[in-house]
Amino acid sequence: MAALRGTPFFCSWSGGKDSCLALQRAVAAGGEPRCLVCMLHEDGAVTRSHGLPLAFLQAQADALGVPLVTRASTWDDYERVFIEVLRELAADGVAAGVFGDIDIQEHLDWERRVAAEAGLAAVLPLWGSSRRELLDEAFAAPIEAVIVTTHAPDLDETYIGRVLSPAVVTEIEAAGADACGENGEYHTAVLHSPLFSRRVDLRIDGVRRIEEYWQAKLVVEAKDLSR
Repeated sequence: MAALRGTPFFCSWSGGKDSCLALQRAVAAGGEPRCLVCMLHEDGAVTRSHGLPLAFLQAQADALGVPLVTRASTWDDYERVFIEVLRELAADGVAAGVFGDIDIQEHLDWERRVAAEAGLAAVLPLWGSSRRELLDEAFAAPIEAVIVTTHAPDLDETYIGRVLSPAVVTEIEAAGADACGENGEYHTAVLHSPLFSRRVDLRIDGVRRIEEYWQAKLVVEAKDLSR
């Protein structure tokens, strides 16, 4: 990632461990984070994949000291809206996008294509890394992340609310799921990392089933939203 040194970039931000680790590696490589970009459900209240409240994303951005850029969309217009955002960022001097995917080729192809349509480079700091390397790095950092969503056929609701740890990862693997949840087996919310100026608390007020997923009912503590 030597090419990132001195490069203004946006981070495709899910609020979870992989985007956080990708951001951490990009900053360590000398990149200059201009903003976090996160796509929301069409109601504008929560993120699409992780179900994280907008208030929590803003608290993370405040703790990082990096502006948050969000857009609401349906799945049908997701790509169009995302490219529009990227074009706006390119016009403001952003040169690259940082993504947190590990090894799903269709994700890489899509990210390169949409970035190119906006005149940006796509950078994937985690690409090709082993699961154990990534998790060891996250735990050593440390990045504190809590499981907020699971794919019900892979992992049951008892994982919701558990802090990701080596022991929990061992359980996830024993259940036959990907250790990093790369195939959507689980999603996390980052509460703290070396890049955060403070910890962001998130209270779980129950669990609900949404189609094939278990999802935490999340409440953001007001104290974390103050500057």
